[in-house]
Amino acid sequence: MISIDIKDPDLIELLEELNNWFDSTDKSLFRFKGEPDHENYYTSEEYFETINQEVHIGYPEVSYVVDYNDMESTPLEWRDKIVGFSRKFKNILSSPAFAANLYYPSGGYMGWHNNHNASGYNILLSYTKNGDGFFRYKDPKTLQTITIEDKPGWTAKVGYYGNRDEKDKIYWHCARAYEDRLTLGFIIPNESMWKMMIDDIQAK
Repeated sequence: MISIDIKDPDLIELLEELNNWFDSTDKSLFRFKGEPDHENYYTSEEYFETINQEVHIGYPEVSYVVDYNDMESTPLEWRDKIVGFSRKFKNILSSPAFAANLYYPSGGYMGWHNNHNASGYNILLSYTKNGDGFFRYKDPKTLQTITIEDKPGWTAKVGYYGNRDEKDKIYWHCARAYEDRLTLGFIIPNESMWKMMIDDIQAK
């Protein structure tokens, strides 16, 4: 996973539009699944060692976030706005639909997981006001743990999630926020399209 710069002015404008709208919403209307993790356990090495990697489902087994594409967790009156943003992102990036459209409250997290069940090339766009959070992953070949600290404002990361047959590309990762955090996730099955999206993001 590597970080890239967001330079496309149309994308920057859309990200700011999304952020301004989201800042104006009432977060108490969300229905969270999971529980806060005040001890930072589910993003720790101790928790990682407890995971049965042979039967792991791919998605995080523990988390405290909301996917605001989820009808059960998100207020119904937001639906048109969320669909509208999805269309705008598709127009700018020629992107597929969001694989994830996540809100982390302060204390939110996604525990260690590897997305082997949703493999492909990925792009993550994340926002925090002060940069108080992180994305953490294990190098697929060395299993060294690497932490990418959030930065203030919008950031972009790109990489590849391997499937069970790609042992040297299995991508264990987790994330945590100590303030409100937004993450937009795209999974792109085609490498050429993924590279085109990266070029678009970095184009001035």
